[in-house]
Amino acid sequence: VHDDDMQGRKCTAYPAVKLNVVLGGGTWLEPDPIHRCFTDGNLVTGAAWPAHPEFVAQLMALLGIKVSFA
Repeated sequence: VHDDDMQGRKCTAYPAVKLNVVLGGGTWLEPDPIHRCFTDGNLVTGAAWPAHPEFVAQLMALLGIKVSFA
């Protein structure tokens, strides 16, 4: 991550990465509960594997992907 890559961005990550986000100029969003994900513009973030379903759902929404089982 470049020093200014997170400038003005809001995100979450594994809690041990919080300092990197803040030092990179980002705004830390607490992943509480741990499966919580956040979308900021074209950035989708989650903290750990329990967030995978929500992460994929938010990424698909961002990309405009719709799935139907017809």
